[in-house]
Order: sequence, then C-alpha cells, then structure tokens
Amino acid sequence: MRFSRNAATMCGLLLSGKRCVSFVIGSKLVAQRASLFTNLHAGTSDLADSICEAWTAGQTDGILTLAKSLEISQYTISDLIESTLASTAVKGNVAGIMNSWIGSCYEMEDKDLGAELAWQLLGAYDELDEIKPDLVTLSLVYSTMMQSKIDEFHTVGKETLERAKRLAKKDGGTKWRKSVAASSRKPAQQALDIKDELNDLYGIGVLRESESDLIINKPSGMACFHKHITTSGKLKTSRRKRNKSVKKVDTKDADFSENPSVDTSLETILLNHAIPLSSLNVQARGIVHRLDRGTSGCLILAKNDERHAELVTQFFLRRVDKTYRALVKTKASSNLGDSGIITLPVYGRPALSLYEVEEHISQDIARLKVTTKTGRKHQVRIHCAKGLATPIILDEMYDDSANPGKKSEANRFCLHASTLEVPGIQVTEAPVPKWWEKVIQE
Repeated sequence: MRFSRNAATMCGLLLSGKRCVSFVIGSKLVAQRASLFTNLHAGTSDLADSICEAWTAGQTDGILTLAKSLEISQYTISDLIESTLASTAVKGNVAGIMNSWIGSCYEMEDKDLGAELAWQLLGAYDELDEIKPDLVTLSLVYSTMMQSKIDEFHTVGKETLERAKRLAKKDGGTKWRKSVAASSRKPAQQALDIKDELNDLYGIGVLRESESDLIINKPSGMACFHKHITTSGKLKTSRRKRNKSVKKVDTKDADFSENPSVDTSLETILLNHAIPLSSLNVQARGIVHRLDRGTSGCLILAKNDERHAELVTQFFLRRVDKTYRALVKTKASSNLGDSGIITLPVYGRPALSLYEVEEHISQDIARLKVTTKTGRKHQVRIHCAKGLATPIILDEMYDDSANPGKKSEANRFCLHASTLEVPGIQVTEAPVPKWWEKVIQE
C-alpha cells in the first residue's frame, strides 16, 4: 500500500494513547516476513491450537467467533500472524483466517481501534511471501476504515479502495477494461425507469433501487453471468429491437428458459440497458452474490465500487439474511420434521441451514422455508436432497431418483430466494413464480 508519511505519522500520534501494538509509520510494517516466524512461545502455541480448532469447526465463521472471544486487540500483530501460520500449511486457509481477523476489526465497538488494527493486519498481510490480499481483504479494510471518526483513516480507506480498483484492472485484462470504458461512455439509466421493458422482455422484476444498489427478482433459467463471453451471450442493439415483438411475460410467472431469444446473462442485459454496475468483480460486473441459473428470486447488485466493497463486507460477516422457498419431493425415507436444523457439510465445508415445513401440498410434495446461515454453493439444494432426503422438484443434479448428475434440461427447478435483508435496507420480498402451480398440478 502507498501511504503519505504525514498521514501515517498523524494517525500514529492520534492513536498512540490507545492499547495497541507497534503502529505502522510511513512504509515501515508491523510484521516480519513469514520466514522469520520460527519459534513459538507457549501463549502463541495455544493461540495456534485455538485457530486450528476454530477453522476446522467453522472456517471463517469459526475464526470470527474466536476473535470475539479473544479480544484480539490484546494480542500483538506478530502473535496473530505467527499463530495463523503455525495453525495451517494451506495457503487458502491462511488467506481465510487473515480475512477473518480483519473482518473482526469491523465488528469492534471501538471503531477507531478497529481501523488501526485492520491497517496493521493489512500491512502484515502484504509482507507474507506467497499469498496476497484479495478483493475480500481490501473490501473489509475499506469498510472498517470508513467507520472510524478519524479523517486520516478515511483517507486510508479511499486509498485501499483505489488499490482494489487497480487489482481489478490488472486481473481483468484488456477485454474487461474495454468493457468498463464502453459502459462509462453511455448515459446511465435507472432500472426503475425501464422496469416494464426489463419485465416484458426478460422477466426481470425490479424490486428496489437506490443510487448505489439494485435488488431484482431474477427469473428461473437466467444465468447471473457468463464466465466466458461468446457471441451467443451478447445482445446487440438490432437483436434488442427485434425482441420487442416477443410475447410479454408476468414477472411473477417468469420462466426465462421458455422465453429467451438468446442465452444472455443478467449482467449482460443490465449493461446493455446502461444500468451502472460496479467494476471490482472482474468475473461479473455488479455481482456480489449469485443465484444458480435454475433458482429465481431476490438478488442485490452493486452500482458503484464503494457499495460493492460494503456489500462484500456484509456478506462475509454473515450480516445479510436470506430466506428461500422450495418445493420438495417427500417420501417415507425423508428425514422431514415440522422444523429443524441441517448441519450437513457442503463439499467438505461446514454449512448450516434452518428449515420449516410451510405446507404439505400433497402426499408427495411439501413447501419448505429454508434460511441459510452460511453461504455455500448449492447449499439449499444439497441440504434438501441429502440432509432431509427431500430433493427439490426438477433439480435432477441432486435427485438420486431421477438422473444423478444431470442438469435439468429446462434450466429451472423449484427453488426461490424469497426474501433478502441487507443492513440499512428494509426486508425485500419476491413472490414465488406462478409456474410452480403448473408443476404441482402435474
């Protein structure tokens, strides 16, 4: 990171009276290089054991919980780094633990002390040999800095966000940079101003919009983004004009898999309609979290980079509440009570979901309400199919009674992200698709 010597020195003077450890001044960093951490004293060894246990139990969630119980401000940065490196030899685990330490700084009651520790931890992270801060790291640092009442930390936060932008520019490549430049030349539109067009052509429902974010109701069958941009995924102006003759669809009854004229993604549609989207995620503009192609419902997108970093922080710290509705197949072997907790690991990672049965629609079908407390890929689908033995209807990938491992030809299944609650925003709700009624009748 690049800090001005004057700003760093001023922060050191302002905070020198607090309980802290060797503060960063100018370009001098708190931590020594990882290769120097060789001799563990007893206290650090105990901390390393605690870190290992917490990571095994809950990964980043476990470390965040550990950080609260430890009051990490009582430890030196050297102790935290040394113990982290002693707890695991896996680079990805070290990165996750470091991000969790920084995330815990955001949640400290003393926001100035939290900003100070986050800055020191970032400096120490920069000194590690084989892993470097990523977008999550920089987003956590930015958000923590902006909570402080000290202007100098706000300056550091803005510099951290600029660093995230430089990282995106570097990782994005030439095509991504051209895409960002092209978007910046278009007169921006509000999604609410063209909500009828988005609904009529693509079944996208605009649920809520501000200057910094957008919450939409994504239809089944639509990908959030395409990893590889091809001509089949682009929507040219001439094609958009022809699409105006496409039969209109009701957002509540939207099924993109039956109405697309081209397999275009949500990201591409919004950019082609000049909806501003953040650029920090080089894989997909504006995307902070995702829904599977076959899942419908609430999705929030960031319209600028500041909001993107804030949302990354909120999702990392599990401050965003998500509730799903699912139609599932019931059978005699199902482990389905009226309500319960599912703790089945998802692809080797700890995962936690809460469920309750809202309605037994028939002998073979039930509607569930599922609340996720972790955000693993395919978590609800796996928890329903493997944890409860009640696979989601039409989800052939996880339904052993159908064609295991096969994706639904219709690119849809009966899973809907019904509510989304983001800090600072009222609970947003998306109605369940009407096409579910046809599935039940069939």
